[in-house]
Amino acid sequence: MVTETIDVRGMYCGGCEQRLREALLALDGVSEAQPEHIGDLVDVTFDPALVGIEQIRETVRACGFVPA
Repeated sequence: MVTETIDVRGMYCGGCEQRLREALLALDGVSEAQPEHIGDLVDVTFDPALVGIEQIRETVRACGFVPA
């Protein structure tokens, strides 16, 4: 398992955090997702054999946020 921190722009509240958390946890291989709208980041723990960082970033985009 690997943990990556991704800068994320566009989260404004706890609802944004929850939406992103649920979307990331739905990906095969993601075991933890901890978004923080105040810090504009998300910590994601995942198995790189099952999911790649680009797929994680694409999921962030699909939720309407901008990964940096």
